[in-house]
Amino acid sequence: MTLLSLAAPEGATGTDRDLPPTADALQALRPHLVNLSDGRFSTGGQLTTGPQDVDRIFDAYLPAFVQAQGGHDVPLVIYAHGGLVSEAAGLAGAARLCPWWLDNGVYPLFFIWETGLWDALRSLLGGGPRDLSVPRGWLEDGANRIIEVASRPLGEKVWGQMKIGAAHAVASDGGAAYVAARLARFTREHPGAVRIHGVGHSAGSIFHSRFLPAYLDAGGQHVASLDLLAPAVTTADFSDRLLPRIGAGREIETFTLFGMTRQTEEDDNVLGIYRRSLLCLVRAGFEDEPNTPLLGLQESVQADPKLSALVAGPAGAAIWSPTSGAPPTASSGATSHGAFDDDPSTLGSVMRRVLGRSTIIEYGPSRPLPPEPSPAAPSPAAPSPADPPPVAPAPPAHPEPTGAPGTGASSAGRLALCVGLNEFAHLPQSNWLNGCVNDAEEFAALLASGFRFADSDITVLANAEATRSEVMGRLQDATARLRSGELEQLVFTFSSHGTQVPDDNQDEEDQMDEAFVTYDMNRNGDQWDPSTLMVDDDLQHLFDDLPPGARVDVVLDTCHSGSGLRAMDLLPGRTPRFVPPPTAAGLEVATAARSRTAGDLFKTSSAGRGPVLFAACRSDQTAADAHINGRYNGAFSRYLIDGLTTGAHRSRSDLLAAVRSDLQAGRFNQEAQLEGSSSALGSAWGAPY
Repeated sequence: MTLLSLAAPEGATGTDRDLPPTADALQALRPHLVNLSDGRFSTGGQLTTGPQDVDRIFDAYLPAFVQAQGGHDVPLVIYAHGGLVSEAAGLAGAARLCPWWLDNGVYPLFFIWETGLWDALRSLLGGGPRDLSVPRGWLEDGANRIIEVASRPLGEKVWGQMKIGAAHAVASDGGAAYVAARLARFTREHPGAVRIHGVGHSAGSIFHSRFLPAYLDAGGQHVASLDLLAPAVTTADFSDRLLPRIGAGREIETFTLFGMTRQTEEDDNVLGIYRRSLLCLVRAGFEDEPNTPLLGLQESVQADPKLSALVAGPAGAAIWSPTSGAPPTASSGATSHGAFDDDPSTLGSVMRRVLGRSTIIEYGPSRPLPPEPSPAAPSPAAPSPADPPPVAPAPPAHPEPTGAPGTGASSAGRLALCVGLNEFAHLPQSNWLNGCVNDAEEFAALLASGFRFADSDITVLANAEATRSEVMGRLQDATARLRSGELEQLVFTFSSHGTQVPDDNQDEEDQMDEAFVTYDMNRNGDQWDPSTLMVDDDLQHLFDDLPPGARVDVVLDTCHSGSGLRAMDLLPGRTPRFVPPPTAAGLEVATAARSRTAGDLFKTSSAGRGPVLFAACRSDQTAADAHINGRYNGAFSRYLIDGLTTGAHRSRSDLLAAVRSDLQAGRFNQEAQLEGSSSALGSAWGAPY
């Protein structure tokens, strides 16, 4: 895989540093990005973001990072870029900064909210940079004034639209509102795990004036610090939305303003045409009223008694660049508006304030990010009473399972394989799913936290990892260990599409074999190739004649028969987990076949030995991939995990009744199935039978 290169290409100049990362590099950045367009999740461009991506950050990536950093007080920086930023430049900026934050033990989360202002300015001011050798003077002041007046019609429109985008982001359907709610929930469920820090450059301050109140109003824990670099937010908006929340005992502990001295603002330029800084142009030509005070301008702060008191008090600071002889926590060398987010001394000051220490890894030549980490749920070691509890990914908004079977912390003789596939190598994206990987991760987290499985005993296979050979190979190894006595318990969960293939061994009269779709499923003529997916016969052979005492729980959240297509649930937010045969001729054969029950998939021997099967639906129904409580899961998996979380002591039969009741209450057109020996059905899930 190509790693994310953060260095500018050799010979690059100017905005070449904003060349977008490669496609593979974008995937490495995905755990740290939220891409918005007009305030909503971006569904186009170079990187799409949806609720499921945000869920994965807070349910898997962030908890794993927190655990690796010690489990408590881990810095989490919410970064919003400036207004002179396209999507490509925003992604490139995140690529430059992300490894540096991570190297310092900080988890960064970047909002990419493209504004289009740079292209508008180029159009407005007439193209590229101009010769800056012309001496300054009254002629230049007059030219600046002409530009300020001429820019107002377009400037007001572009700048106003950018503000509207920030407002849309925190509206009820806004992407930032969703992130704010998920972040707030994370801090409530894991108190003390992270310390929140806001960092914004230029118009990023406008974004934060909306996002941080949304997060705090959603019940999130306090914000440890807010650092704004050359902030373009008006002093009125800042004073109204953020100032009352800053200070000791308030929701935002400390605030630091980085800006340029008044003279440095005058010495700056925009495209070599307007001979002042961008903030000066915004103040004079883009705001609703000319000469509107902006937070990043030194004279605006000095003229406002409340702001002057804030930056002079114990909870605030103002650092006017370029500094000379300042301590490392209050240094800046930026001499242009756009330089703050790439100036080593400015970034070093921000990092020291975030970490609360002077020793840091300095910002400098960038390194590549590793490939996107697997979001497999880690299993934390049991904490001692004196230690803060480590954070592990867990099903959202649910307590740890109560009354879970088993005693002690040992997981000797246990093994779990949790498989989830949203993506498939040979299916179009229109056939991809959303919640299957979440199912696998949450089952793994549940086993670790509530059923005392060790991390080394749990394997999560997601998407491209879950090929037929990989899944079958791991199951073959597990069943061999069951027969040898090395293992006593196996849990196998599988969330994906289901399908059908022609019966190739004549063990089913006039019917199709049920099949379970792995990543590399491919077609063969009018049907799917059985050698590229898991057929029910494959699983039956694996689980034949298990030894006495072997405990096997199988959870299948797929559709089992195409006959369910006649009653398919196509409500918004619900997708059937079924792939029909690839051609009309193949579908005709499948629909003529007799439907099979879930019990046909596995047979329990006369001695009562065999796996216990939980299946998502009857053979004449489809299982739903659904959006429930702000998160994608299989409807069956969601309610089964909920049931195991709140009452794992119940018998499997009672658990089935609870899951069916939840599915019915959710108006899902599927009825969960349970097959196994009578002793197993009367025992708690995971317990001996």
